[in-house]
Amino acid sequence: MPGPTPSEPRHPVRAWLTSYAIAAVVFAVIDLVWLGVVAQPLYQDQLGHLLADEFNLVPAAAFYFLYLVGLVHFALRPLEAGRPLGVTVRDAAIYGFMTYMTWDLTSAAVFRDFPTLVVFIDITWGTSASVAVAALTWWLTHGRRSRGRVGGSRA
Repeated sequence: MPGPTPSEPRHPVRAWLTSYAIAAVVFAVIDLVWLGVVAQPLYQDQLGHLLADEFNLVPAAAFYFLYLVGLVHFALRPLEAGRPLGVTVRDAAIYGFMTYMTWDLTSAAVFRDFPTLVVFIDITWGTSASVAVAALTWWLTHGRRSRGRVGGSRA
C-alpha cells in the first residue's frame, strides 16, 4: 500500500488533533483575557440585565468545543498540506464573522433591548479572534518549517 502523497499529512488524525489542541489553547487564552479583562466592563454595563447570576459551564464548554471543531475544519484544514497562511486567514475571518454575526443578530432580534454596540463589538471580536487563533495555529503547526511561504509561494 503506498504512503501518503506529498500533499497529504503522514498522520492525518494526529495533524487534525494537534491543530485542534493548539487552537484550543490559543483561543482559551485570548478569549479569557477578552471576557475577563477587556470586555468585562462593557458587557456588565450593556448586558448586565441579561447576564445569569452564575456561570453555566456546560453550554460554555459545548460552545468552545464545537466552535473550535468548525474553525479547524473550515479554516485551518490541517489535512491540506501546503495550505497558505493567506487562505487560512481569509477562511478564519469568514468563519468568525459568520458565527459571531449569527449569534449577535439573532440576539438583537429576539432579546428586548439587546445593545447594538455589543452586536458590532462582538462580531468584530469574533472575526479578529478567529483570525488570530488560525494564524498562530498555522504558524505553530507548519509555518515555522515553511518560512517565507505566506501566500502560497516562496517570497
